[in-house]
Amino acid sequence: MTSILSITDSSQLTEFCTVILPTIWTLNISKSRQFIQKVLKATQISCTCILVALYYIHRLRSAYPHIDLSIGSEIRLFTTALILANKYLEDSTFTNKTWSSVSGIPVKELNRMEAEFLSALDYNICISQHQFYQWTMQCQQLWSLFLMPVTQKRSLEEEEEVHYYQKKSRSSNSQILCKPILSWSSSVSALAASRIMNTYY
Repeated sequence: MTSILSITDSSQLTEFCTVILPTIWTLNISKSRQFIQKVLKATQISCTCILVALYYIHRLRSAYPHIDLSIGSEIRLFTTALILANKYLEDSTFTNKTWSSVSGIPVKELNRMEAEFLSALDYNICISQHQFYQWTMQCQQLWSLFLMPVTQKRSLEEEEEVHYYQKKSRSSNSQILCKPILSWSSSVSALAASRIMNTYY
C-alpha cells in the first residue's frame, strides 16, 4: 500500500482532498474540485501540509459540530486551513497576498478568515507527532478504501452488515426488526468512513 505522504501529483492530491473533506464536513465538494486543484497546482503544497490543514478543519468541526457551511464557504475554509498549515510547517511561507492571487479571495477577507479560524482553534495550531501519525493513519484508511476495487468493497460491506447484526443480536433477545444498515447509503465507503472518523477523539 502506497503511503499518502508520498503523493506529489496535484491531481492525485486533489482527489485525496475530495475524498477526505466530506468525511469531516458535509460538503458539496464536487463543485470545489477545480478550485482545489488550481490552488494545489499553483502552490505545490506538500501532502504533509494538506494533512495538517485537514486536521485543522477536523478540529474546527469537532469544536463547532452544529455549524452548517453555506454554498462556496468550503473554498474559504480549505484555503484558510492551508494558509495556517503552511505558516506552521514552513520557514519560508507564502504571503496572504500570494494566497489572494491564487485563490481569488481578497487579502482583507483572507486576513479576517485567518484571524477567525485561529480564534476558533484557541490560537493553538500545534500538532504533536503522535497526533499527526494518528490522523495520517485514519486518512490513509479512508484513501485506501476509496482505491479499493468494487468487489472488495462489496465484501467489506457484507462483513460490516454481518458484524452489525451479530452485535444487535447479542444486545437484545427480541427479534430484530429494522432497516438494513446501509439503508441510508448505498456506499460502503460512507459506512466505513463514518466508523473510521468516529474513532478519532
